[in-house]
Amino acid sequence: MRMPKASAIQPQHGSHPLGKIEVLPNAIHSIAVEATLTCYGVLGIASPHLRNGQAVLLSPEQSNQGVRLQILNDQLIIDVYVALEYGLRISEIAHNIMSAVKFSVEKMLGTPVTQVNVNVQGLIHGPGSTEKK
Repeated sequence: MRMPKASAIQPQHGSHPLGKIEVLPNAIHSIAVEATLTCYGVLGIASPHLRNGQAVLLSPEQSNQGVRLQILNDQLIIDVYVALEYGLRISEIAHNIMSAVKFSVEKMLGTPVTQVNVNVQGLIHGPGSTEKK
């Protein structure tokens, strides 16, 4: 069950006598993208769909498409699609992404994140690599 685009999340203690606070999914996407891109070994946000079996890196304007949000029983689940640098330990990078995204979203919104799923769409030789593709 995907969260509808117009739906908003109400952070904990979101109702106040003066009004209520709502956070649109696009804001959460932006937080998750920024947290992911700061992790070592991440070369970019990727499309959830492969093209001819290859990862498709998204431009900064389209990077929100590489993050999906779900709300199940008032629990926030985030899926992130990434391309990583070839030759690095995938599990370590994935754990760093999970921690960074969970920490950033919870810190900025005050909303608990139940799960962060990292989907590695491809491995790419980094900019410093001397090997040819």
